[in-house]
Amino acid sequence: MKASIKLNIVAVSVRMHPFRRNPDQTALDSIRTQLLKQYDMLNKAKYIVQFVLFPLLIIGCIQKPTQNQHFDQSLIKDFSNQQLTDMSNSITIYRDQFGVPHIYGPTDASVVFGATFARAEDEFHYMEQAYIKLLGKAASVMGEEWLDWDVFLRKLEIEKHSRMEYSKAPLKIKQLCDAFADGMNYFLLKNPQVKPLLIENFEPWHALAGYRLFHVSGIGGASLRQLGEPGVLDKFTGYLSSTMWAVAPEKTESGHAMLFINPHIPLDAPYEFHLHSDEGLTVSGQVAYGIGILPISGHNGQMGWAITANEPDINDVYIEKFDPSDPQIYQYGKSEQTVSKWQERISINTKAGLSYQDYTFEKTIHGPLFTNQDGQRLALKIAKLSKGGVLEQFYHMSKATNLSAFKQAIAPMDITYNNIVYAGRDGHIFYVYGGAIPKRDARFDWTQPVDGSDRATDWMGFFSLDELPQLEDPKTFYLQNSNSSPFFTTHDENPVESQFPKYMFRGEQDTPIAQRSRQILSNRQNISFDQFSELAFDTYLPKAKRHIHALNTEWRKLKLDDPQKADFFEPALEQLNQWDKRSAVDSIASTLYVGLYFVDSDDVDYPYLSSLELVMNHLQAKYGDWKIPFGEVHRLQRPDHRQATTYMDDKPSLAAPGLPFFLGAIFTFNTQNSNTEKRNYGNHGHSFVSVIEFGERVQARSVMAYGQSRTPGSPHYFDQAPLYARGQFKDAWYELKEIQKHAVKVYKPGN
Repeated sequence: MKASIKLNIVAVSVRMHPFRRNPDQTALDSIRTQLLKQYDMLNKAKYIVQFVLFPLLIIGCIQKPTQNQHFDQSLIKDFSNQQLTDMSNSITIYRDQFGVPHIYGPTDASVVFGATFARAEDEFHYMEQAYIKLLGKAASVMGEEWLDWDVFLRKLEIEKHSRMEYSKAPLKIKQLCDAFADGMNYFLLKNPQVKPLLIENFEPWHALAGYRLFHVSGIGGASLRQLGEPGVLDKFTGYLSSTMWAVAPEKTESGHAMLFINPHIPLDAPYEFHLHSDEGLTVSGQVAYGIGILPISGHNGQMGWAITANEPDINDVYIEKFDPSDPQIYQYGKSEQTVSKWQERISINTKAGLSYQDYTFEKTIHGPLFTNQDGQRLALKIAKLSKGGVLEQFYHMSKATNLSAFKQAIAPMDITYNNIVYAGRDGHIFYVYGGAIPKRDARFDWTQPVDGSDRATDWMGFFSLDELPQLEDPKTFYLQNSNSSPFFTTHDENPVESQFPKYMFRGEQDTPIAQRSRQILSNRQNISFDQFSELAFDTYLPKAKRHIHALNTEWRKLKLDDPQKADFFEPALEQLNQWDKRSAVDSIASTLYVGLYFVDSDDVDYPYLSSLELVMNHLQAKYGDWKIPFGEVHRLQRPDHRQATTYMDDKPSLAAPGLPFFLGAIFTFNTQNSNTEKRNYGNHGHSFVSVIEFGERVQARSVMAYGQSRTPGSPHYFDQAPLYARGQFKDAWYELKEIQKHAVKVYKPGN
């Protein structure tokens, strides 16, 4: 039998963060006394007055100093520091036994301040790097390999758009952004031993810049190729996948709706926290990638939501028609327009120190200009890049208490892409194929660049919530999505594809995990919360039965053709035939079966058996025996990214039964290996796993692959890993009495 072996795969890595407000450095000596009196008065007022009106009062009193006037600049700084201290004193942080912070405060802004401070304690540099990258300043820290990224990001004018969004934002959103910047800055003030890589002062608009990761990661691969930038975003966005379920009361043992949240992202990306504000921002869940100040998936006491990445067409490429005699003039309908220009200086970290490159960027009415490999100047239009609105939508989602309020919260569709599913105490479940999807003229082929001079290619607004594919309270009593088409949401009842224009979508199909999810949920009734929790780590391989049947069929044929060769396979087939088709750390059959997906046979007579032989020979050569338990091969280890070699066989690790996403098991555990290590190590998949039951009192469980802290010496660096590897949860405490009972540390930020 001829055969060839191909390389083991499945790898992803991702990483990414900000700046800060400088207090105005000019003021008159003559108002110093007045400011002190105002401060004393405000110190006794409510927090909303302290943290919003007082800074405005200072700025309003400031005048340009005359030549003979001098002002002690430390005075304003002292005022600012005192404000932060007062904010800190209004907050209580409870750390439970797994280090998860539960933040209690009088205002929505105060709990964002506390959550930001707590998160910075656990992963400040990860946060900072994320904002550095989104601001297009990565090369100044990480060197020339990030220059293309920086140039691309600068063309998108994220700083300009974020500043403008902040200036126009509602007061509540401004307060949240202020609280984020204050929380980061107060952390730095109280932890002088922490040295920022670049950002020494965070600004409120940075929070909004972080949320533009949605706009950046939503740019389609086809668009990037058309622009001549095919791999520019690979360093950060990686690939996104997830699983989510909502189960109606009719299908549960308790008669309460249940929700499963399961983002498939890098294992070190998520961060869990719980906010409880006296103003009503009471929500628990996860943020990720170092950005975000409110959960992107989570729950409050009445309802919860999850998201999975979808692929709506939310950007377009335009071929601009330029005047041959003047490349700065382009045609737009019957009028001529002039290209807008601006300059940017990008710093680059080199061995000799910082170097600088100056760039002139251009844009048309459609968006920034790019020159592709054929010399075409093309413009990229991204849905709602300028408007933003992502934080505001998450804010209203977090405060919703029923389906009606939740629909109102997501109606703007400012979260540019993502499937969204809802489950709540009100008994409703709901799914929508979400996104800021433009309405277009269906005569054009929107998969290709369109003529920018033709006004008929202008977008005609965006699809409203009611116009998007969705399901509410289906008769199947469940909803699921795993980065799959909305037309495969349940086994029976789904949106009708023909009712939507084809250009809305970029080609989602059914996925193996979606198929397994429908199989699980359609065949079960009276699901208990314990059963629901177990299903979140299900390792059944739905295609294994068919593949093993094919192996046996070939073996029976080989037994007639070559009995001696058939005897070689008999022990391995015995392992596979006795197997329950579920991966387990002590299972030899799991190792053999999963290995079949990573070899490539060209034997036309015995394709399955020749693949099995390749697997057996590979294991024999690598481990000295083909009878290797799955947990010996697939491991969970938290890499120290400060070192060049991230995964090492001689470092502690745990056996893990999770599986690559394309095999269809619910417990998703994508791995990577190297030529120097024998084992494969998980780096992507089940990252934050949460199940919630919405009874009279919300019941929640969660677990992460590693732990809350990124500091190797922290007790919470790898403390959730044993639970995760066994497919078990920790309790996600929600009510204050529970939190206080299980708290191991109670403190004020900075104290």
